[in-house]
Amino acid sequence: MADLLLWLLAAFGCSSLLVILLERVTDRMGSAADFPDEHYRLLLRDSEQVLEGVIRRLLFRSYWSGKSIQITLQDEGSVDDTKKMTALYERYPYCWSTDGHHGLTQTKAIIIDLRQEKAGA
Repeated sequence: MADLLLWLLAAFGCSSLLVILLERVTDRMGSAADFPDEHYRLLLRDSEQVLEGVIRRLLFRSYWSGKSIQITLQDEGSVDDTKKMTALYERYPYCWSTDGHHGLTQTKAIIIDLRQEKAGA
C-alpha cells in the first residue's frame, strides 16, 4: 500500500511539473508571435549555400535568449535556388519576403549581408 501511495505522489509531482513547463512554453510562443524583440533583414543574392544555416543560428539564439525574432528576406536577383528557399521560409510566422509584403512597418533591423559575388564578375 505504501508503494502505491509513493507512486501516486510521484506521478502527481511529475504531471504538475509538466503542466508548469507547458504553460511557460505556450506563454513564450504567444508573446513571440505578437511583438518580436529583434528584427533581422537578410540581404540575399545567390545565397542558397548559407541561408538555411543562418536562419537556424538565428532561431537557436532566439530560443536560448528568450527573445522573439522576425526575419525579412530580401532577394536581390538570385539565379540559383535562393528564391525557392525564400518561398519555403515564407510559410513560417517569423519569416517573410519583401517581395510579398510591401507594407512592412519601418522598424530598426539588424542587417545581415549574405549576397554572394557572381561567378562571372
